[in-house]
Amino acid sequence: MSTATETAVSDGSGGAPALLRVEDLTKHFPIRRGVLRRQHGAIHAVDGVSFSLDAGETLSIVGESGCGKSTTGRMIVRLLEPTSGRILYQGEDLSAARGGRLRELRGEIQIMFQDPYSSLSPRMTVHDIVAEPLRVHSRYRDGGPARVRELLDLVGLSAGYENRYAHEFSGGQRQRVGLARALALDPKLLVLDEPVSALDVSIRAQVVNQMRRLQQTLGLAYVFISHDLSIVRHISHRIAVMYLGAIIEVGTRDQIFKAPRHPYTRALLSAIPIPDPELRGERERITLTGDVPGPGDPPSGCRFRTRCWKARDICATDPPVLAGQAGDGHASACHFPENDGTVLP
Repeated sequence: MSTATETAVSDGSGGAPALLRVEDLTKHFPIRRGVLRRQHGAIHAVDGVSFSLDAGETLSIVGESGCGKSTTGRMIVRLLEPTSGRILYQGEDLSAARGGRLRELRGEIQIMFQDPYSSLSPRMTVHDIVAEPLRVHSRYRDGGPARVRELLDLVGLSAGYENRYAHEFSGGQRQRVGLARALALDPKLLVLDEPVSALDVSIRAQVVNQMRRLQQTLGLAYVFISHDLSIVRHISHRIAVMYLGAIIEVGTRDQIFKAPRHPYTRALLSAIPIPDPELRGERERITLTGDVPGPGDPPSGCRFRTRCWKARDICATDPPVLAGQAGDGHASACHFPENDGTVLP
């Protein structure tokens, strides 16, 4: 029988080594009070998260604001140091990388942030923004200007934009500049932290389609962090659902959207707008009651039990294990999962 961790990181690749493997990742932020700033508890931002990602694959991490998905992404690129756990990139532990080796790895693992304006320097031209990683890694002298023009063309921007500043662009264009910068060092993995949430709906589709084309052309792997399930359905191969710092369900896109097993996942999916009036009437709208518990004092047992309509006594005492049927790669952390074959419209 598979352990919880083995099931959680299952990638369905038939035993091939994963590009990225996250094992029992934890991040606690200390709560300090008083004049002496002594620690009084901790914010459990991420608690024992495990998953894997293959080359050329998109794993989306979804959940409500504050569930820990952005913190997870920042730990993958070493912007935050984990409290415990391991992040393995091509089998190498990222937490052990130092100096020159860490610089090399940061060239292969890049991140795009949510706000396309604040993440770009207003004092630098587009050319300098895109060229900066090349200069930092001593790769600009060898064809740097041509590489910048190539990158701008790759993301759908004319080379004539090189000498403009970030404030002269629309939100979608700024996000394309950020994408060009992230691609400058030929990375294999991109962490996309809410990359289109600040954009208009029509522009979101353009940027996401551009990301899909680049993935197919360059063989990129994405960790796509979002709360927009419509976008997630469009871009994902697999999906991990997070709640209060923990992954409570993981599976392929079709498994999650058509046959979710966790009550929280069903509630999230029920909130997606459906344009077809006939299908809209077939889906039950699940409204969760109560507030999300504070990450400084998560509930005992199942973290979702305080808002779950299926909760029983066992849910308050025994934390559910992230597990599923052997071999299907679909796992949920629930004592009473929806495993009756129900298919959502």
